[in-house]
Amino acid sequence: MEKNCPTCGSRIPKEASFCPYCAKSLNQRKQAKPPKQLFFRLLPGMGLLLAVLLLSSAFYFYTRPKSYEGMGDVTYTDSDGSYQLVLSHLLDSRYSPEPVLAVNIGGEESYRTPCWLYINQSGTGGDASKAFMEKVESVQIQIEQPAGYSVPIFCSEPEPMDFNKDAAMGTLIDFSMESPTLSTIHWIISMKNGDTIRLGTDLSLYIVGIHNYSSDNADLSDSKALQALIDEIAEEIDYRDEVNITLPAVTYTEPLILHGPSINLTGSESENSRTTFTAGIQMRQGASLISYFTGIDFKGDGNGIAVSAAGRLWTKDCTFTGWKTALLIFGNVWANVTDCAFTDNDIGLHYNSTDVSPSDTRFTGNLFTGNGTGVLLENVPASELTLDFGQCVFENNETDLDNRCSQRLDLSEAEFR
Repeated sequence: MEKNCPTCGSRIPKEASFCPYCAKSLNQRKQAKPPKQLFFRLLPGMGLLLAVLLLSSAFYFYTRPKSYEGMGDVTYTDSDGSYQLVLSHLLDSRYSPEPVLAVNIGGEESYRTPCWLYINQSGTGGDASKAFMEKVESVQIQIEQPAGYSVPIFCSEPEPMDFNKDAAMGTLIDFSMESPTLSTIHWIISMKNGDTIRLGTDLSLYIVGIHNYSSDNADLSDSKALQALIDEIAEEIDYRDEVNITLPAVTYTEPLILHGPSINLTGSESENSRTTFTAGIQMRQGASLISYFTGIDFKGDGNGIAVSAAGRLWTKDCTFTGWKTALLIFGNVWANVTDCAFTDNDIGLHYNSTDVSPSDTRFTGNLFTGNGTGVLLENVPASELTLDFGQCVFENNETDLDNRCSQRLDLSEAEFR
């Protein structure tokens, strides 16, 4: 059989490998291709592997347990939202983080201050305590303090507390003048998803100076001399220091204004008299420690106020007789009254104060007799607290107790006649 030459068209044998007429080869050659390098052969697989590794890494970093740290406050975020955690030692202070709890101490054997944990919803600022605490596995307190102190700082187990339901939890910090002046309180919060929150605050203790005055080293003979001493103290002594004035058994007939640092007034007795004020005492706001009035008589003429307190106060073993209002607590202040007598006043004890951390719940051992109203509770800063009126006696008052703010009271050991 024959075929045609693709070059010249001549008829040639089918098995011919070249044309006898034009001498052209009849076998078509293909251009040889060099072999692919190994790297390029593996490239698609390496890209896929890299993509898998990147996705795995991203998933790991997204899902692994996270750690959060802060002083005073910290923001924690999970799949449900974002939360602001705040530490403060004050009631109703969820928006006021305290990286340092500054506490003044001096004169007392022991001290206690709370540290509250508030939980806010980031963005809205609303209380998110319930939603957040459902995610919590455990909460612990760790104290970082120098070694070698005879009285270290202690904290109670963190837990919800009835007298501050705005806070998610609270701990009570106990210390004394022999405790270290600077320590750090750490809240260690372990979340159910494995996250850890370490929120701290520094506890800074200022040991106040103590200044003592009496008739031996100061003129306390009358109201003008006493006021001059108090004005001098306000100008020269640190507001954090403690001032003790032992008053002679005289009668002060002009109003006394207390300002500057906290001032403790202690009365004296002679054979026929006791330290007496007939024009009252005004306490201005600003003192950081509690002022104590002890063993003093306040005798009025049916008008005015015996003691108007806009600073922290505790009256002990004092008498209040013949005043329109015997003891007025107002503004943003806490005061306590124990073992005092309120007689023949229009109002004995009038409480009208808000927004302050309480000092103590005791109002025990008082006598309220012959008053228009023995106790008027218009506003009390901590409505969740139960005020203890144990061993108090109420007799011959037109109204024994006017509890307008529905404050929780313990009257189980009070006597009404």
